Amino acid sequence: MLRSALSCAALILLASCAPKKVESPLEKAPPARIAEARALASSGDVRGAQNAYETFIINHPGTTEADLARLELGILGSDIGRCQSAVPHFEQAQDSADHAIALRALLHLGACQLQLGDPERALQTIEPLAGERFSTEEQALLWDTAVIAAEQTTNAALALGIFDGLIQHGEAPPDPQRVDAVIDVLVQKLTIEETELLFDELRAGALPHVAVSMRLLNHALDTQDAEWVVRASDALRASDSISDPEVTLSVARADEFLHGNPYVVGALLPLSGRGREVGRQILQGMQLAALDEGGPELVVQDTAGDPSKTTAAVEALIGDQRVVAVLGPVGSRTTEAAAASTRRAGVPLLSFSASEETTSAGEQVFRFLYSLRDELTALVGKARARGLSRFVILYPDHGYGRTMERLFDQEVAAAGGVYCEGVAYPPGTKSFVDYVRTVLETTCDVVLFADVADQVALIAPTFAAEGAWSIAKGALPEHAEREVHFLLPSLSWSTKLVSRAGRYLQGALVALPFYEASEATLNQHFRTAYETRYGRPPQMFSAYGYDAYRLISATLRQGNQTRQALTDALKSGSGVTPVTSVDSFSSGRTPAHPPQVYEVQGGLLQSVE
Repeated sequence: MLRSALSCAALILLASCAPKKVESPLEKAPPARIAEARALASSGDVRGAQNAYETFIINHPGTTEADLARLELGILGSDIGRCQSAVPHFEQAQDSADHAIALRALLHLGACQLQLGDPERALQTIEPLAGERFSTEEQALLWDTAVIAAEQTTNAALALGIFDGLIQHGEAPPDPQRVDAVIDVLVQKLTIEETELLFDELRAGALPHVAVSMRLLNHALDTQDAEWVVRASDALRASDSISDPEVTLSVARADEFLHGNPYVVGALLPLSGRGREVGRQILQGMQLAALDEGGPELVVQDTAGDPSKTTAAVEALIGDQRVVAVLGPVGSRTTEAAAASTRRAGVPLLSFSASEETTSAGEQVFRFLYSLRDELTALVGKARARGLSRFVILYPDHGYGRTMERLFDQEVAAAGGVYCEGVAYPPGTKSFVDYVRTVLETTCDVVLFADVADQVALIAPTFAAEGAWSIAKGALPEHAEREVHFLLPSLSWSTKLVSRAGRYLQGALVALPFYEASEATLNQHFRTAYETRYGRPPQMFSAYGYDAYRLISATLRQGNQTRQALTDALKSGSGVTPVTSVDSFSSGRTPAHPPQVYEVQGGLLQSVE
């Protein structure tokens, strides 16, 4: 339980800011008949005092003096336990033109309503009085009414607001420990929504606000809500209660949560179910990078490609392991599920989803893969730089093919090229003569293949058979009738394609984020180390995993060792020498540079600058 022991300095401050005491000049110099009634009451003649007050009220209707008589008559009745009869007197006196009489009538009315078993109405009645200051005796009555009614009420928010005003404007409570206990109980009665509203309404630093902040902080830590962890812990740090051991411990937990453990990175990958081969390749790349980098520790969770399992997995990484960042998952649906948790916790998420919508899942979400549009932009841009302007797509009539057709049309228009109507063919087609002839009937000579490499190996020779050749350098073959230029996205490429159809692909441009035969020193190291460890050459997803881990590791070593610092550094372009084309992120949290474009020359790919 939080303690509200106020320092002497705080009490002096309260006294200096306290409002003037509620007191009416009429009370100091009452009419003679009221003075007589007071004397009768003091002597124990309750009946005589009542008759004197009632007679005065009858003889002076509609006057402020009558209001004073009603107030004192009601107090006389409540003092002897007759609140039922006293209430009407207080209700009339509360409308007095004398402000002090009206306020005192409200105070005693609230006290009587409590005695009559209505704590809710009592709190509503005394709510306007929280900012007032009465005589010592009546201030104690106000505190007692507020405390007892608060113990019985279901309207915790109202009671906390009253305590906030009393602590700010009134004298110290007669029983501070009891007030502490009541405030703690009231805060626990609130819903989280009510608590959040009160956080903005209550006076920062005061005991009710501290209790509300503690409730919100503990809830935010349980639900991994970084925004509220920051707001609540900042409020507690700024309060006088920061020296309280319970508050200190909670703030320390908040710091640990917000910072994360810079020595632990999480990985969310599909290691079972659909997509497990991609997940395995990415994981192997990460594990190889961890050996090269010497840390941080890599903690892996299997998503099985399922959003619900992804949610549980990422919460385990954040809540149990306190990871400083998460690498993964694969795919848009699992990324969206993971982002809901990482967004609340403020954890940077490097997703292996190629969807353009990936980064819309949260400000901490980064897209590590190139989108289809990224590759098309790079290919069209390189073709335009060579003076080529007329484009057409040959694509299978399924989801991926139709998406590529739509995006290709947009990118050609954006680059100022001419777009010929695309040519579609049924999925699984093995003979492409008719479709190739349809392409060649157009005026466009730059052809995008939007199919897998095995299909490209059948399509490219068909163009040559129809007299249309793609060449790298030199003149067309003697039997060629026209020159064409091929564009291949990464999905259309494989290492076997050159050996199967390389003769017909000379000069083709290929968008390839990772080229397994690159002669760069780091790529050679990666290829050798991967083959030594896993017994096979690395694929593109292995390279993505390798670079993603190394990017996080390098950024942590630069001193960005909290979740927020790591996120900010990645947004501002912190980078690494990569084996893929992804060396850093743009401010939009996507790859900062386009995928590398290569040209087929002989049996190899040559980088196009």
